[in-house]
Amino acid sequence: MVVTASFAAGYLLAALVGRTTVVPDHDISMVWPAAAVSVLWIVARAGSSQRWADFALIGLLTALAVIATAGTPSRALWGGAAAVLQCVVCDALLRRFCPRIWRGRGRTMLDRHEMWWFASAAFAGPAASAPLLEIEALLSGEGWTWSVLLLWVARNFGSLLVLVPFGFMIATRIDAGRGAVAVPGGVVGAGDARIGIREAIEQARQTVRSGPAEWVALLLLGPLVHVAWFLLIENLTVFFPLLVLACWAGLRLPTGQIPLFSLLVAAAVIGCTLNGYGPIHLVGDPVLEVAVGQLYVVVFCGISLALALDRDERVALSAALAGARDEARSQAMLFGTIFDTMSEGVRVVDRRGNVIARNPAASRLLLGESAASSEARPGSDLDSLHTLDGRRLPDEAMPFRRSLAGEDVRDLDLLVRTPDAERIVSFTTARLPEAVADGGVVTVLRDVTIERQELMRAARVQAGLLPTEVPPLPGYDLAARTVPAGSVGGDFYDWYGVDDGAVLTLADVMGKGAGAAILAATTRSLLRAHGADENVVRPMTLAEESMQRDLDAANAFVTVFRAFIHAPSGDVTFADAGHGLAAVVAVEGVRPLDGGGLPLGIGVGESRPVGREHLEPGETLLVVSDGVLDALGGSLDDLDRVWDAARTAKSAADAVGAVVDAALSGTVEDDLTVLVLRREK
Repeated sequence: MVVTASFAAGYLLAALVGRTTVVPDHDISMVWPAAAVSVLWIVARAGSSQRWADFALIGLLTALAVIATAGTPSRALWGGAAAVLQCVVCDALLRRFCPRIWRGRGRTMLDRHEMWWFASAAFAGPAASAPLLEIEALLSGEGWTWSVLLLWVARNFGSLLVLVPFGFMIATRIDAGRGAVAVPGGVVGAGDARIGIREAIEQARQTVRSGPAEWVALLLLGPLVHVAWFLLIENLTVFFPLLVLACWAGLRLPTGQIPLFSLLVAAAVIGCTLNGYGPIHLVGDPVLEVAVGQLYVVVFCGISLALALDRDERVALSAALAGARDEARSQAMLFGTIFDTMSEGVRVVDRRGNVIARNPAASRLLLGESAASSEARPGSDLDSLHTLDGRRLPDEAMPFRRSLAGEDVRDLDLLVRTPDAERIVSFTTARLPEAVADGGVVTVLRDVTIERQELMRAARVQAGLLPTEVPPLPGYDLAARTVPAGSVGGDFYDWYGVDDGAVLTLADVMGKGAGAAILAATTRSLLRAHGADENVVRPMTLAEESMQRDLDAANAFVTVFRAFIHAPSGDVTFADAGHGLAAVVAVEGVRPLDGGGLPLGIGVGESRPVGREHLEPGETLLVVSDGVLDALGGSLDDLDRVWDAARTAKSAADAVGAVVDAALSGTVEDDLTVLVLRREK
């Protein structure tokens, strides 16, 4: 209510002041500061649910001011309606095209883009409302008068363009006095008010490259030169030399002082014109004289404000570009340091294979320590690449060539021979976007020599854990094979002889690699430690209890198929811990073996069922790991190829070889293990 009451009082006062300049013959004011007050009012009340009441109050106050100054009731009514329409049009355009000013409720200065939309709104409002006065004149019998129409548009346009930015400036100064200072970077709070004022002054000095002495001189010269010109040059309608002052002010005055400068110049021009001085007085028609004066004020003030705002944007853009340049340099230095100090090598080539960048680590890996600092001929850094068996790598097999052809390489191990040493280096490539390096390739190189050596030792240790001798089983043929997906794997097979037969085991630890290999070795050791007889369940139960903590920590489980073969009879006693990939293959068909148990590590302590089967002469017990199933396609129907291979093989070793070959013909992503026991005829 305080804001509304303050603006209502200010509007009424401005309307009454404007009515002191009425042209008697046409009952229209020469100046109308109330137009600016009304727009400042609606902006200050932006977002209020009572805005329509504000519009109605503006119309009512306009009518009261007209009646109070001897205006006709008809002119009061139509004048109030025109004031309301003018506010509604300005309100709509400012809300749509100057949202920052609207949300800030006029407590911030215009920028260059908003200035043109603001000027459009300042013109559209008077232009839309002016015909209402002419309609009133037609209805009252005065007739249509173009000079009155022009004066209404010119005076209100000038009032809005000069006084509204001045009001914005006053609002920012009030906020500054309350402790919130509007500076180019934002608003400074009360605790930083002094710092904000100093920063604002310093920013203004840096922006306009002028000082307070020049600012004061311009603020005084603007109106004084106009008064002198209008008093001394009355018989020559020349204005354009005075526009030099507008340009000077726009280039040298701080933007916050432009509205004050415009107001002083407008007061001088309109004051001289109203009192009959200056070249505009030669027009002869008082209405047209003031209209021309108002239009001159619009041009003069518009030039100075536009130049100042444009200058500020250029300075802000230059500052932003300088900041972006400094930031880019800083980022480049940071990335350059990271690039040069990386332990992994990085090599970047364009689409034609030309080297764009190569860090020191890549030079050392590809050229050797002694030649890394020397300048190598283009592409010669790849002369050292060989396959792991020592053959020179063909050009079309180069990792970056394969990537350019659409096949990104991942963890490809190659032998690199340099004058200093031989290394095994892992290559990983990625195709770059077209906008980067012309759509080239980035290659990451990593020295895996020590890792490979450790994995080879681990592979030898793991291979040493596999049984090397077949237990004595007269009338039976036994064979098995495991193919790790990497150097080591999580699959294993095992067998050992017991009274009247043998115990066979195939297990698969979830996952692959070194972690799975460690769990596989632990599982094998525990099963062996607890498996001295033909009991197939007790060793699995005891192993699971011993491994429970390890399996929980690794979030893993183990599937196991374990069977005891009673050699004289061919009876098979088995337990299946979640494996499900075992069967007896006979000429007439396949009998799957499903014990129905859970993998080790899931459901610890639960009882495990025991299954029984019988091998007739000519029948084969075949067990595979899920890596075989996945390589063949992943469906249980794909195991028909496995059963057929076992059925047609002449020996257990042939059956193992046929199954492994079939699996290797597919996509191998997991360890492959096959165990075959064949009862001879």
